[in-house]
Amino acid sequence: MKALRNNLRALKGLLGPKTVVLPVIKSDAYGHGLLPVARVLYEEGVYGFGISEITEALELRGAGFKGPLVLLSGFEKAWLPEIVRLRLTPVITDLWQLEILNDFLRLKDKSCPVHVKVNTGMNRFGLGEKDLQKALKILKDNRYLLLEGLMSHLSCSERPQDPLTRNQIECFLKMEKLVRGAGLRPRFRHLVNSGGIIFLPEAHFELVRPGLALYGAYPAQGAAHKLCLEPVMTFWARILSIRELPPGESLGYGPTYTALTRRRVALVPVGYEDGYLRSLSNRGFAFLAGKRIPVIGAISMKCLTLDVTEVPRVRPGDKVLLLGGRGRLVPAEELAFKAGTICYELFCALGSKAVKVYKE
Repeated sequence: MKALRNNLRALKGLLGPKTVVLPVIKSDAYGHGLLPVARVLYEEGVYGFGISEITEALELRGAGFKGPLVLLSGFEKAWLPEIVRLRLTPVITDLWQLEILNDFLRLKDKSCPVHVKVNTGMNRFGLGEKDLQKALKILKDNRYLLLEGLMSHLSCSERPQDPLTRNQIECFLKMEKLVRGAGLRPRFRHLVNSGGIIFLPEAHFELVRPGLALYGAYPAQGAAHKLCLEPVMTFWARILSIRELPPGESLGYGPTYTALTRRRVALVPVGYEDGYLRSLSNRGFAFLAGKRIPVIGAISMKCLTLDVTEVPRVRPGDKVLLLGGRGRLVPAEELAFKAGTICYELFCALGSKAVKVYKE
């Protein structure tokens, strides 16, 4: 887990001394394993964790984590008892959530810190200006609801000069003025994810929410010039068998691949059921014996096939690298691009069922 530590430290190096880090570890830490990732980040002194489900909170509290757990994507009514019992920090993404939480806390005579999310142009989660005005009336002089944070989310933080990015920052600052005008002073303002940490230093404020970069992937090409990240997830598999494919013969379902010349084909028992995306058929690549080797044919449920014609002395049982590796031999960014997706999906998919081995 040294790579995870180094990535966090690299991100912290871009921050001012008064900005705290709330790592996003939802969705099993993007497929990397919730508790192992949380333990390493906790040792590194992060403020708390950003999560999305009550089940994640139960797991973290059950493992002894006592720090702040922020429910970044709002909450459901059925979660209210657990929010109080587990001492969670809910994010208000809709006015009705504030209303039912307020009623529940009054009934139980309990107080709870909250973060209010405002819609600055992404038009997904968050209160618009009218609902924010109503929320401020509920929050003002409320001893049950303690406004700890004001937040929003950027649609394209990896593009700092995009008009939408600039407009979102301006809108966020306008919303903040409304909050301050109501006499409320939240401890934290937070707007940026990994891309914002790297490209928008003026929007770091008091708290940042890194996700993707923690796990070693760059949110945009230019990011590599600003900091060095190391892949946290490395995915290995073993070759099951090797066979010859004569010229003119086809391979796999479809078939989508026909050999023009005699090829040697390695079968690897990893398929889309294991999270290796089917869209990498005839597009993906692996690393073996110092060489990049192409994925050929359609990826099936439990099998992918590699062209190992140019690799001498390859045998069944040999290990092949499908993702990551020292020196970024199979970069997640490149593999995701070839699959027509993003690193987030790649990590979550490959990490969903794989046997994980953690090394410091």
